[in-house]
Amino acid sequence: MCRKHSGAPALAFVHFPRGAFRWLGQEPKKYRSSSFAERGFCVVCGSTLSMHEEVIADRVQITVGSLDDPSRIKIDDHVWTKEQIPWFHIADDLPRFVASSTEVATKAISPGDA
Repeated sequence: MCRKHSGAPALAFVHFPRGAFRWLGQEPKKYRSSSFAERGFCVVCGSTLSMHEEVIADRVQITVGSLDDPSRIKIDDHVWTKEQIPWFHIADDLPRFVASSTEVATKAISPGDA
């Protein structure tokens, strides 16, 4: 779903504790993309900005590409590799998960498993 939502072959999120993050400008407009989550987008240009899952309500998930300095973010792993486009290859040794990371609670399921 993230790929279709973003229109890109991959989408990277960084998690911040909800109390440690604030929007400097207008907060994104949210829409309910599933029974357990909302996605945030810019009301001006429509860019994907955030993800809000009820099961991790203490965090806010922000798209890395929307940050002023995305190079400051260290990616920990790759999730939902089961849905990876065959021609899209990432050359690193980070852990990969067929679905969700074991480090983060989620209720998301793969479309083929629904």
